[in-house]
Amino acid sequence: MTQDTDSARSRLGSRMWLTPSIVVTIVMGVLAAMYLGGMVSSSDDIDDFPIAIVNADTGATASSGQHIDVGGQIVENLRKNTDGDKFDLRMLSLAEAKGEMREAKIYGAIVLPGDLSKKLTTLTADATSVGAIERPQITVYTNQLANASSAPIVTSFADRALTQANQTVGEQLITSVTSSKATGASPDRSLPGTARLVLSAPIDVQVAPFQSVPDGTGNGMSAMYYALLLVLAGFTGSLIASNFVDAHLGFIPTERGPVYLQEAGSGYSRVATLAMKWALMAGLAVVVSTVYLGVASWAGMPLEHPWTLWMLSVLAITAVAVVVQSILALLGSLGMVVNLFLFIVLSIPSSGGTMPLEASPSFLRFLASFEPMHQIYLGTRSVLYFGATWDAGLGHAVIASVAALVLGLLVGFLGTRSYDRKGLVRRHTQA
Repeated sequence: MTQDTDSARSRLGSRMWLTPSIVVTIVMGVLAAMYLGGMVSSSDDIDDFPIAIVNADTGATASSGQHIDVGGQIVENLRKNTDGDKFDLRMLSLAEAKGEMREAKIYGAIVLPGDLSKKLTTLTADATSVGAIERPQITVYTNQLANASSAPIVTSFADRALTQANQTVGEQLITSVTSSKATGASPDRSLPGTARLVLSAPIDVQVAPFQSVPDGTGNGMSAMYYALLLVLAGFTGSLIASNFVDAHLGFIPTERGPVYLQEAGSGYSRVATLAMKWALMAGLAVVVSTVYLGVASWAGMPLEHPWTLWMLSVLAITAVAVVVQSILALLGSLGMVVNLFLFIVLSIPSSGGTMPLEASPSFLRFLASFEPMHQIYLGTRSVLYFGATWDAGLGHAVIASVAALVLGLLVGFLGTRSYDRKGLVRRHTQA
């Protein structure tokens, strides 16, 4: 008897210490890999980062009669010297570029003005004269509302690319001005210092936001945090509600300080219990969404489409809660770990809210194709920053949430119904 007791205690001790140690270590290790691995080398992870190139330059005719197309030359150099795997350069009109920035489909645009070649031709003629010299301007638009971390990437790319283009054009202009054809002087005639300095970098590059970031948006981070709140409401809320429901129905004990309570078993089936939890969380989704909206208004967030945000919040919270409850009903205690991975560990780094997915490791881009927070973030970003337009991410969020809701209901119902039919009732049995 003593031998059996010692053996049982040994098995219990190994389960009590070893299992949680392994699970916690794995969870924390994956958490570190996801959070640190997803942000420490973003410049190396850039892949198909979308930037528009708008070439409106109409060209010009030099005094020699030669047609000059500086815009076309700059575009050609950009194409030739840009890694096509890292950057997706889209040749668009100004109207198309603005439209794609309004729908968060591109992170920035480099705009070459219509009079670029004309002003450079004038600049060449003015270089040898006395007076003010006006440089043509190229504008680099950033789209920070599409992602708070995208602007530095766009600016860095434009700085490298246009610095090289500026130098190339400058060398051509200096050669043109100092040649006998352009000035009527000998080829070795030197330019005044100021003129040479201007011609060495003849294009003025200006960086400007496409849309100013409104006050109350946390520099464009409010959409990500709002999406996180919706995921947490469905995930954490479901865990809390599940424990209370199970305790009330007598499936698990309730501990209040030193008091240990065990309600009499209610005898409800797994399907009925899951349906109760779904109904409870659907009601709570309405309440919590209303609370979130009130807190956002109190905190000073700009809310141009409050009802759209409220409806999206109700849908998103309900969808997350249904999936969480279904996983818990089918997997039991293991469902807690699975939900933690699905909705927190893997979901937040792959949301695309802090770092553009195009500047994230490939495994995060893969996770974003199905992880819930990315889908919800696209919806909250559309509502808060881009006029709640369907094509700016709202449609994607609604479709993904409805699909998750239907899948969660279907899998949860069929799974628990199967357990009930097999007589796998929820009651205490001796291990």
